[in-house]
Amino acid sequence: MPINIIFKISFLVSFIMLVSAFYLEYFHGALPCDLCITQRWFHGAIIAYSLMIIFIFNKTSISKKLLLLGGTILWLLSSIAGLYHFGIEMNFWSGPDGCSSNIDFSKDTLKYLLSKSPIKCDEVMFKIFGLSLAGWNALVSFFVFLLTGILLFYKR
Repeated sequence: MPINIIFKISFLVSFIMLVSAFYLEYFHGALPCDLCITQRWFHGAIIAYSLMIIFIFNKTSISKKLLLLGGTILWLLSSIAGLYHFGIEMNFWSGPDGCSSNIDFSKDTLKYLLSKSPIKCDEVMFKIFGLSLAGWNALVSFFVFLLTGILLFYKR
């Protein structure tokens, strides 16, 4: 499979995931938490990287394997971010202090609450086919990571 097509697929998948997240936020009230926004940054980076490779691919002398490695690493990072968030939602592990539903009532509770995002990372805001958006991000990102990883080490 030509590397240019791989990056077009990478762009398309990440673009659809990012547009879907914004659509669900603005039209269905699925407000993002801090970790959701972090995952969106990974997709923004994947989109930018994919577009850059698509437009400069024929004009660069950089190794195809090196370009593919960059995309593979971005998809792996996106998958890890999605898996981390999904684990927090499923209570497999706890997330950052400011991203949890647990509130420690003390004299500084109001100041603490005002400094944090009102959307909590350990609460699922939206599910598709029983899987949270973080779970879908982890699954799709890992699938694309596997695809690019296999192509990276594929020898003809």
